[in-house]
Amino acid sequence: MFKRGFLLDTYEKIHAAIHNKTPVMVWLEDQIVDYGGILVDQDEDAVRFEDGSYMLKEPHDFRIR
Repeated sequence: MFKRGFLLDTYEKIHAAIHNKTPVMVWLEDQIVDYGGILVDQDEDAVRFEDGSYMLKEPHDFRIR
């Protein structure tokens, strides 16, 4: 559904990545800060990864890996 590098910048796009179990990476400005993994949940402020870790939505960008 998504191409590599696609920006997940809305609740709906993140929800689709969760539903499709699409691997994501986390960016801060112009640098990858985490190769992330599979998202399993989100709320207004954060996303949760399959390994149980959380990442704040602001100031990070989430992109398809």
